[in-house]
Amino acid sequence: MSSFKAAFTEYLKKIDIVMLLLALVTSGYGLLLISSAARSSGNTRLVIVQSAAIFLGIIAYFFITLFDIEVLSQLWKWALFLNLGLLILPLFFGTGMSTTGNNSWIRFDLFGTETGFQPAEFGKLIFIFTLARHIRILGEDLNKFKGLIPFVLHGALVTVFVYAFSKDDGMALSYIFIFFIMAFAAGLYLRYCLLGLAVVGASVPILWNFVMAQYQKDRFIVLFDAAYKLDGVGYHQFQSKRAIASGGFWGDGLYQGSITQYGHLPAKQTDFIFTVACEELGFFGGLFIVLLISAIIAKCVVAAISMREDRFSMLVCVGIAAMLAFQTFINIGMNLGIAPVVGLTLPFVSYGGTSVLTMFMAIGIVSSLKSHYIKRSFTRNIYG
Repeated sequence: MSSFKAAFTEYLKKIDIVMLLLALVTSGYGLLLISSAARSSGNTRLVIVQSAAIFLGIIAYFFITLFDIEVLSQLWKWALFLNLGLLILPLFFGTGMSTTGNNSWIRFDLFGTETGFQPAEFGKLIFIFTLARHIRILGEDLNKFKGLIPFVLHGALVTVFVYAFSKDDGMALSYIFIFFIMAFAAGLYLRYCLLGLAVVGASVPILWNFVMAQYQKDRFIVLFDAAYKLDGVGYHQFQSKRAIASGGFWGDGLYQGSITQYGHLPAKQTDFIFTVACEELGFFGGLFIVLLISAIIAKCVVAAISMREDRFSMLVCVGIAAMLAFQTFINIGMNLGIAPVVGLTLPFVSYGGTSVLTMFMAIGIVSSLKSHYIKRSFTRNIYG
């Protein structure tokens, strides 16, 4: 018994318990906001499902930290094919809503209750994992033609699969952002990064005229014309900004937000959960979310810096930090009316079992790499 206690104590010392506590506080705060968002409709199922997802996320965190994720990087090619297979599932089984234009969810009946998952959410972690290993293998060839081409194809292929088979533009943008940040952190020449950004910028007119549907264009138009389609796409952000203004500094009180509680705020438990915090708990209610998620991102960045001698571990942590940062910026931007509504969740806060589980798995990966880093640095060739 004493040996088990000693081993458990040693285990707790190795894992990043502070990061886990930050995630628990953030998800607990999110659960409180979801309960408020669900109160007007009496849909207690939202709270139950989210609680179950958080519980599963905690289990996933501890399970992942038990072994060294870096060891699995040897299987990165298999993981890449697995990810492509996962991302193609929505083509055959995907469902969605006509208002969003995507079919990114796989839904099924579980014990008489409809449930589901979003393949591209889990796919982000696999993408970060495989991209980090690929970069490590390429080494200095990353900045040579023979290395740069397969690297770009890796990122482009996965991103194309995300968009082509689920039509989820927000998720595709998330993959692109992760790719660029990891490439920059890996030491890709700045001229190549700028060239890539220039290509993306030059493709905008083509995408606008020949690829994007009208509902996608509307999401951008409404950012510059607040009165645009208030009976449709413009209604969401119009109501969101009204609710945030109503909350002021101190808020209208938990469960007391008039716009939230009387059904005037669409997608209040998912896309616009930040607005619920701002209306009912005020400026400081929203600031608390920003501080909590920023602290988690900072922990990921610090972990990356501390493992900078191990390229794979460093890049995985950078990729996860980029994923969290992008989703946070876009989601809050959606609520403030400065970013298009593309359906990205607010990490650890928004309702969504797949999202919450993915986020706990992400910090579990960071904790795993960090806890096994010292032993690995003495027993493995960190540049191989």
